[in-house]
Amino acid sequence: MSAAKDIFVISDLHMGDGGPRDNFAVGDKEKQLNLFLDFVEKENGELIISGDLFEFWQVSIGKVLTKWLKLIDRFAAMDVTYVVGNHDIDLEALIGTSILAHPLFKKMSRRFVREIGGKKFMFMHGHEADPYNKGDTPGWGQILTILAGIVEDVNGSPLLDTGGTVEDALLNVSMLLIKAWNWLVNLRYKKAIGGRAPSPRKRELTPSQNPERAQKLLDDYKKDKETEGYDIAIVGHTHRVGRFEDWYYNSGCWVKETNSFLRISLDGQVKVFDWKDGQAIPNDTVLQSNL
Repeated sequence: MSAAKDIFVISDLHMGDGGPRDNFAVGDKEKQLNLFLDFVEKENGELIISGDLFEFWQVSIGKVLTKWLKLIDRFAAMDVTYVVGNHDIDLEALIGTSILAHPLFKKMSRRFVREIGGKKFMFMHGHEADPYNKGDTPGWGQILTILAGIVEDVNGSPLLDTGGTVEDALLNVSMLLIKAWNWLVNLRYKKAIGGRAPSPRKRELTPSQNPERAQKLLDDYKKDKETEGYDIAIVGHTHRVGRFEDWYYNSGCWVKETNSFLRISLDGQVKVFDWKDGQAIPNDTVLQSNL
């Protein structure tokens, strides 16, 4: 399928239920998003939401969908393509079914390839190439997010005024808990069989919780690109906006101080922007790799 118009990509809105765990509800993000949608319509663009539109790790699906129904209606009216991410992975099994009747979910998708300007673009959230976040089974990242939500419940609002997530603040504590748990498992195993336990598989955190993971993931994306045979990776997932070399572009997120998006022209050129006070501002961030 070839693009007929410029494509705009956003990701990682993490829309919750409007309560103390909902980072999207902080500040004027809803207002800014509607201004951005006005901009996309004025430019006659196509909008792709590249994962983690919703935050189902923190709150119930029903409350999220009813809270943001007006935005969901607007997305549907704009014929938005919505790729599921790891925080809204619960919806993946419903792709292609009639269980969810709202028109937005008719264009809900797994990752997909589209040819633009003679190049193959892979549109995905990014967890698909992340070896620790591929599946839909809860892991340490989800557990840590739930713990952060409990802290925010006590606080009565997201802990950071900007709406950023607080998982990073719990990172060091969680890693100590993981190490302690692994030590206990090894100890009990050794006592049970009188031998040495095999090393348990390390369950790492999400890349948005661990900046080093975000950098190391670039190697996983490069391997995925070679395996799947596409030219350009359009992703979110790490919450770190920018580009790497000429093949990796990250749309950032809408749960920090700065909201970001990508614009892909008909000839396959990709540009990175921030969205602030109703204006598109070029972002020249070049991401770094530890590899």
